[in-house]
Amino acid sequence: MVKAKRVLLVEDEVITASSLKMGLEELGLYVCPLATRGDTALRIAEQEKPDVVLMDVNLPGKMNGIETAALIMATIDTKILFLTGYHDDEVIAKINALNPMGYFVKPVSAERIKEKLDECL
Repeated sequence: MVKAKRVLLVEDEVITASSLKMGLEELGLYVCPLATRGDTALRIAEQEKPDVVLMDVNLPGKMNGIETAALIMATIDTKILFLTGYHDDEVIAKINALNPMGYFVKPVSAERIKEKLDECL
């Protein structure tokens, strides 16, 4: 039996997060406990060792999603897939500097995310 891919979802919008979590689980993925802030995401990533982190760019607190992703990638071997509400060149350049799996402009469906994961993992 193939082990389910482990996904850490970092999203501060509870409705978006709940919807994505449910959709990803229905598609057979294991979704780690939800993180809504960068510091929480770091702690969960170290504990859960996800295969991929779905990272919202805009997070409350001291670190945004791009800064959090860089720290996670320096700590554990994982892939990052960004979720952003903004399609602005400066943000996209910062995202691309981390060489992620890619990014999606929200809203995005669990099915599209799963397709990307199947393609890259």
